[in-house]
Formats: sequence, C-alpha cells, structure tokens
Amino acid sequence: MKPVIPAVKAVIIQGNSFLGLQKAEIAQEVYDLPGGKIQYGETQRECLAREVFEETGLHITQLALYDTWNMIFPDYQMAGIFYLVKIAGKDRIQLSKEHRAYKWLPFSETGLDELDIAYSKWMRHWDFNSIIEFMK
Repeated sequence: MKPVIPAVKAVIIQGNSFLGLQKAEIAQEVYDLPGGKIQYGETQRECLAREVFEETGLHITQLALYDTWNMIFPDYQMAGIFYLVKIAGKDRIQLSKEHRAYKWLPFSETGLDELDIAYSKWMRHWDFNSIIEFMK
C-alpha cells in the first residue's frame, strides 16, 4: 500500500493580496504557498505555524481552516488543508534557503495564474471578495 502524507498550506492574506513563494530549485517564475508536511505528533496548526516561520520568518495569528487539497503521485498521495492566515505585527519576510523570492499576488484569478497549478486549481472556486472581508 502506498502512503498518504498529510500536509498544510497557508494562504497568508494582507489586504487584497496573498503571499507566494518561489522555490529555489525551480527555474520558472511560478509561486508556491508556505506550508509543508505534518510531522509525527504535530497538529495541523502547529505544523502550519512551524512551516510558515521556517520558510518566511513570519509569525501567524488569525487562522481559519478553509478548504482541502489532494495530489496523487506515482509513489504516494498528499492530502492537505488550506488555512486562511494573517501575520502577527510588523514581521518582515526572511526567506529560508528553500526559496529565492516572494511576491504579494492579487487575491484574484490574475494572482492564481502565477501560482502553481497544483494549488490554484483548487482555489479557483473560492469567493475571493468574501474571504477578503472575512479576514479584515
């Protein structure tokens, strides 16, 4: 039997934008969301806070579980949760070595066009205006 790996992704919202990260090993200008695999003994929220801090240096505050995502690869499956997130205070982004750049993408179809299709295809059905209002 092939493993199913649980993971989380943060949609960090600031105004009408969300944070996208460019992975260091990918040449194309495509953006990913902060997050990663849940470690044994870790809750989803603990994983999200750890991954966001490791990848960006940001501390998160407001969290709302919003949607799920699923990806199937030849040797494993990833099942994940999207969280809507706000950052604490005036933290500055400090990227890990895993990423080479970041960009605040418009929380709209235009922003999703720059996001990795693995996540943007799930997010295209979201009501962006309602999410922005909810996260104010």
